[in-house]
Amino acid sequence: MRKSYIGNMRDYAIKNLDRFGITPFRHILGPALFRSAAPGPVHAATLLTPEVVFWLMMTAALAQRSMRGAITAFWALFRADLPFLPAEPVTEEAFCIARKKLKLGFFRTVFQTVIRRYQQRFDHAYRWQGFRLLGIDGMKLTLPPSPKLKHYFTTAANQQGAGSSAQGLLVGLVGLWNGVCYGFKLTSGKGSEQACARKLIRRQVGASDLLMCDRNFPDYHTLALLQSRGAHYLFHLQANRYTTLPARATASGRPEEWYVDLPIPPRLAEDPSELPATLTARILRYQRIGFRPSWLITSLLDTAGYPYEELVSLYHERWRQETMHREWKYSLSLSRLRSVSVPGIFKEVYVQLTLNNVVRWLMSDGADQGHCRPVDLKFLDCKRLILSSVSALSAVAPQIMPKLYQRLIVELSTQKICFRPGRRYPRRNDFRLRNKGHGKQVLPAQLLPTERRAM
Repeated sequence: MRKSYIGNMRDYAIKNLDRFGITPFRHILGPALFRSAAPGPVHAATLLTPEVVFWLMMTAALAQRSMRGAITAFWALFRADLPFLPAEPVTEEAFCIARKKLKLGFFRTVFQTVIRRYQQRFDHAYRWQGFRLLGIDGMKLTLPPSPKLKHYFTTAANQQGAGSSAQGLLVGLVGLWNGVCYGFKLTSGKGSEQACARKLIRRQVGASDLLMCDRNFPDYHTLALLQSRGAHYLFHLQANRYTTLPARATASGRPEEWYVDLPIPPRLAEDPSELPATLTARILRYQRIGFRPSWLITSLLDTAGYPYEELVSLYHERWRQETMHREWKYSLSLSRLRSVSVPGIFKEVYVQLTLNNVVRWLMSDGADQGHCRPVDLKFLDCKRLILSSVSALSAVAPQIMPKLYQRLIVELSTQKICFRPGRRYPRRNDFRLRNKGHGKQVLPAQLLPTERRAM
């Protein structure tokens, strides 16, 4: 009898996944997906199968517990079916060996399959005038201290010297109205956000997409690449960029907007990629009360179809990406990566961004119920609701589970963000001049108190 149990350890391991905190996600990440991502035979006595390894990593991030805690909780449920097993759970070393055996392509396939299935279901939802709103931005990640990571990612340095831990740059492509991460590039902390953005554009951005980025991204190469992909852009523009070019009035006749022809820079003129000699763009100038003037640059040239006021208001949707980065770091566990090898770091990032997309999938179901957008729901509260529903969904009979799942979706739809008009949360140093080096200073975005009094 004992041998027959051991021979089916794999089946018991998969069975206990439903009781281990992932029941709400099983219709998205089912066994068939993992079999296609990791084809090939798996020994019947293998406990740490590819599916189990992936779910252990995901539940550790979802519940923000240590990997040892995740393994211990899983082992306790596993012993309920196999009581003769030792009380000591599988070791972290065994888990690390099992994860190391899995190729990075397995995690990439799971990540991309979830995105593809999400697009099949919600492809035409959450659009602005037919455009899928996308954002690209980067954030720094402090990685565990490890010689291998320091060699690959390098360390941050300042006047005090190099730091003790490696630092990575994560550049993500996200949906600004659904919160889904469509792709990312993880490189050295000294890498270029612009170079990473162009790689993401080549892979993920196409026709019917509108990309919005901050003022670090509108260089000629990026704008030309977007035009060649059939996509449009709406970028924040530095105050001294493209403002000296000859201006042409738009059909609206507004002095706050004009057309310019961007000439190709000399350093790109001999580029074999055959970039166009000029690009026509539309520049918009606007000013919020209490702030300095700002500029936008866009490829949406039709002033009637895309009015000035609507574009100025739309650009501020880009700030949602800053919130998403905070959720990745703190509501999930992207700020607490554990691996000390380069492939291990990439595997963890794939798992956690897959978790983000799966949670966003459930939030999209809830948004349909609440007649809103997924980004209008509270990510952290939705994650807590999903965690609190696990026990009920795991214990009920299969025929009752769809009703409880639908109840969860309805509860998610009620977690709407409360917008408070007129409330402001200024940064601590919003009125402080920043040193740019070489005796130069950068003025803050907000007007200084002396400037406000002079107005």
